Amino acid sequence: MRRILLFLLFCHVLCGVAAQSGHAYPMAAADRGRMERAIQEYNKKHYRKSNDQLLQLSKLYPNNPDIYFYLGLNAVKRDFNATGIRRNFTRVIQLAPDYPDAVAHYYMGIIHYTDNQFDQAVDQFNQYFTLANSHGTPESDALYMEASNYLYWSQFLAEAYRHIAPYNPHVVAGVSSPEDELLPFFTHDGSQCFFLRYTSMPSPVAIHSNELQPKQLKLFSAARRDGLFANARILPAPFNQGDPEGSVSITADNRELFYSVIRRFRGYNNSDIYLSRFDGTRWSPVSNLGDSVNAADCWDSQPSVTPDGNTLYFASNRKGGLGGTDIWRCRRKADGTWSRPVNLGSSVNTPGNEKCPFIHADGHTLYFASDSWQGFGGYDIYYIDLDRDTLSRPTNLGLPFNTEEDDITFGVFADGTRAYYAGRTDSADRIGGTDVLTFDLYPAARPEAMTLIRGQVSAPDGAPLQATVTVTHGSHTSMVYTADSSGAFAILISQQRPNSVTVTAPGHRSVTLSDTRLRQAPLTVTLPRL
Repeated sequence: MRRILLFLLFCHVLCGVAAQSGHAYPMAAADRGRMERAIQEYNKKHYRKSNDQLLQLSKLYPNNPDIYFYLGLNAVKRDFNATGIRRNFTRVIQLAPDYPDAVAHYYMGIIHYTDNQFDQAVDQFNQYFTLANSHGTPESDALYMEASNYLYWSQFLAEAYRHIAPYNPHVVAGVSSPEDELLPFFTHDGSQCFFLRYTSMPSPVAIHSNELQPKQLKLFSAARRDGLFANARILPAPFNQGDPEGSVSITADNRELFYSVIRRFRGYNNSDIYLSRFDGTRWSPVSNLGDSVNAADCWDSQPSVTPDGNTLYFASNRKGGLGGTDIWRCRRKADGTWSRPVNLGSSVNTPGNEKCPFIHADGHTLYFASDSWQGFGGYDIYYIDLDRDTLSRPTNLGLPFNTEEDDITFGVFADGTRAYYAGRTDSADRIGGTDVLTFDLYPAARPEAMTLIRGQVSAPDGAPLQATVTVTHGSHTSMVYTADSSGAFAILISQQRPNSVTVTAPGHRSVTLSDTRLRQAPLTVTLPRL
């Protein structure tokens, strides 16, 4: 559990707080004098003397909460005795749930917090603030600030534990192996999975144990046949040429592949984003996206491209960000070059680190990892709808997916109902190491449900036409796809909102397709000549 504060580390905040007189709980006059002297010894920092006198009084008045309150303060000041702090302040609240000193509720809030009783912690910290604010000025500014932090996290964790989502991950057979798999990407039609795998490499020295063989990360792909993935293979050239390679993102037509490569540049390791195109038989030599995307002396990596290939999200530590690694976005211009990247701003990025963006097939739901938004520990996964007119802050994916460990990689299939990532599982279908896993995504975290449609554009005489296919669903999201020289195209349409799809080509009249027409297979579009 992420804890911004730790119980024993923050007991010192009371060091500047002087104890006041006891409250109006019954006590004989002589014993009231002994109580006053015990408090005086506490204020003189004679904690052992104060504690001895209070222990004697506790035998006479076992139900007096004042005595246990000051025993608790002594436990703080003497040796930060966690057992004494817990025992005595718990007794105070048991005897007097509305004890009139704010400090008692502060410590009970911490006790509940460390016991993962977050609703009770919220209640105690709220009581602390009610009492502290009624005094005009808090007893201690440091104490007040720590209570604010504790309340902030208690509220977050209480809400998280009230809404633990169903979570039953399954290993993707045919992709996962006894080796570690990382950074998976499933194509929008679900026909292929691209991923990194640690692979044993030949060694010049004879090594009898496979576990001792040196291993390198290699880029793999696996194809789906009859609903199952099989025959995972190392991608041939132009990939896996010796330089470390990163995550993959592919357009809806499976023709453009974006990924990152770390190459030696001017004496240092430089991570840049590259592009390769598939011609139906093989992938083209990779090309650097250029200076407009890749900054010198920077780590530019983890690309995620919209299905039409025209908007690219990626992680970078370049200058001009909010701090650490941020998520940036650039758009492809009409001439094929890329615009200058724009930082996504404070609705996504923080002074810490954000990475591994994943833009869903709907073009507006962004998932990403961050170590600085409110979370459970290390990196957590968050999501945000970029189409909202006013962005506020992302939503933590929640429990049990996010944990105290780093949770970084994440993707969602086009229909929005299932998610995937690389991780470890104790499930019966575990294969070994880090596997590629899928699970049902709970409704609140689902993006817009999308369907991939393939079609063909031709002239009246049946000749294929290279054309532009513009898809709009809703008031914001518009994607511009291309039918290639064979007339073939692949687009994503919404299952939830009306779609407007217009097909245009030079020298021909445009055609707008209805939702009903889009779902007729095979989808063939004939453009009349002007």
